[in-house]
Amino acid sequence: MKKLYGFSALVSPRVLLGVGLVLATSLFGGTGCGLSYSLTGLYLEPTTGSTCIPQGATAQFKAYGTYTEGGHAVRITDISDQVQWTVPLPDLASISASGLATAAMNFIGTTPIVATTTGEFGLLTSSSNLQVSESCVATSIAKHFSLHIVPENQSLTVGQTLQPLAIGTYGLNGSTTNLSRQVTWQSSDAKVATVDSSGLITAVGPGDATITAQTRASDGEIATATQTVHFTAVGQDR
Repeated sequence: MKKLYGFSALVSPRVLLGVGLVLATSLFGGTGCGLSYSLTGLYLEPTTGSTCIPQGATAQFKAYGTYTEGGHAVRITDISDQVQWTVPLPDLASISASGLATAAMNFIGTTPIVATTTGEFGLLTSSSNLQVSESCVATSIAKHFSLHIVPENQSLTVGQTLQPLAIGTYGLNGSTTNLSRQVTWQSSDAKVATVDSSGLITAVGPGDATITAQTRASDGEIATATQTVHFTAVGQDR
């Protein structure tokens, strides 16, 4: 008989402990562009609710770090091999140093997958749920595709740039691919922010702009991801 495991006190996904782009910008502002990049945020893919695998199967999780430099540039980097991976319910799954989760054979249920590292201003933690269930087998994973922009909604100052990633998630096991140079990028207001073909966002004027990434999945379905970015003039309250 298989046992059902659950986890009620989940670690909140995409938690940034005491850090953020607002804090990073205020600390770096006015110091010039000579500073090195600093890790200020942590995000996991696939996101919570995107990963379901049967007993004994594997799922690859990825950790992405947000790096800021001199209050001007923000970039995202895959740091999956630089974080500490843990599974609060080890009877349900184990995870390798690179983020590869393996479901146990004798239990079903849901457990968080947690990544932790030390950032510029303290500890950074992010999590995503892994569901282990026999029902995953009955679902066609060939047509399961989603698109996400990493990081999500952000606040930047005018003149600052942000290089997000467009991450495609395939199948119920949550395999991911960087599609940043294959999607179509668009800004809702070019007077507030522009975005080039690689997804590089440049703040042009104060206000809010929605950045959209769009692509066509292998089955012909159009997948769209959006990111809302708030831009302020230097010295203006957020």
